[in-house]
Amino acid sequence: MELLLKTARWELFILITSFGVVTLWRLFTSADFTGLLRASDGTLSPARFQMLVLTVLTALQYLLATMQDPSHLPTPPTSLVAVMGGSQLVYLGAKARDLLGFMRK
Repeated sequence: MELLLKTARWELFILITSFGVVTLWRLFTSADFTGLLRASDGTLSPARFQMLVLTVLTALQYLLATMQDPSHLPTPPTSLVAVMGGSQLVYLGAKARDLLGFMRK
């Protein structure tokens, strides 16, 4: 049973790492980051940047917690859920500001 758990952990690690490598490879070779971090006016969007960073860090934290005990999915900490909600609120607020600013022109 221990061998099965170790094998499953390594398979999960290899699968997720492969997804990450392929995604980054595709982004760097055939796609661009233009719409990822830029606002509609072409400037760097702090709201999008903080959303991306927080999402990646949260996903990594959750992945590491899952790898520690793969027998069940961990419950996300309440503080993490609150921070993600705040991040979403900042992002949506920036989007609403951009939309309202666009409508005024």
